[in-house]
Amino acid sequence: MCLYITTSKGLYNYNINTKKITKVIGNWHKGIFNKPSKGFFGICANDDKNQIIIASREKISKNLKYSKSTDLILHFYNPSSKIIDEKITINNLYDIHQIHYFNKKIYLTDTGMNRVQVYNCETKKIEFFINIGPNRSNSNHVNAIFVNKNKILIGLNNGNKENFKNAQIIELNNIIPNANDIDALNEGKLIDLKNVYHTHDIENIGDDYLISASEDGNLISFNSLSKIKNLPIWTRGITKSNEHIFVGKSGVASRKLRHSRYYDGMISILDRKNFDLVEELKIPKIGQLNDILYYEE
Repeated sequence: MCLYITTSKGLYNYNINTKKITKVIGNWHKGIFNKPSKGFFGICANDDKNQIIIASREKISKNLKYSKSTDLILHFYNPSSKIIDEKITINNLYDIHQIHYFNKKIYLTDTGMNRVQVYNCETKKIEFFINIGPNRSNSNHVNAIFVNKNKILIGLNNGNKENFKNAQIIELNNIIPNANDIDALNEGKLIDLKNVYHTHDIENIGDDYLISASEDGNLISFNSLSKIKNLPIWTRGITKSNEHIFVGKSGVASRKLRHSRYYDGMISILDRKNFDLVEELKIPKIGQLNDILYYEE
């Protein structure tokens, strides 16, 4: 049993039984594109669980489509062989956060452009966009995504100084036609999370979906739209096993300093039945902890 953890310093594997942490992919150096990564963020696994997909923010493009654009590398990591099978570069995807794999597609939060880009793993191309309104700027801080055969949930953090308000969720019936862009505000239902702010992450737990309200450390139930657990502040990343829920936590720092390699992370382990705290795992000197994925080795 292990946790894969994305951080400012790279991708880590944390063995839950031995409490041993191992660096899988480091980024505190110049890489293949001769430019340092800006951090590893979203993580997910494919349906067969034989590949783990990790998104890193990069600065690659010479001719940027947007003035503040960054690029993305999707790393396809094989946990059995412990090698990276493939790297895919996606240009002009600004400020990636949570990602989600479903039906041979990867849903990528394009936070800076207020949309979700949908990558087709078979054609190896961006197939379509799920836009949040007509404005391609970071007005809603789209940073969470969940997809299954019935629905798509998109998390709007809404934490920007120029557009600060409570967080929201857009719920879409998963009937999106291939290769056609849509506006989620027109096609979906906009749900207010009243008095909930600075959200990250959407994770399916049983018949419910959990959302982290990072600044307060609250876990929010999508079904009841209410707090179900309070944890140490600045939660980031939610994953699960059959018995437990794992919630990540970053160090608290200014935006300028939060990616420092000297900041520690933490993971709270909760009982799935009653949300009682089972254990807290200290993850030292990893910079900002961004996302986590439970994996049965």
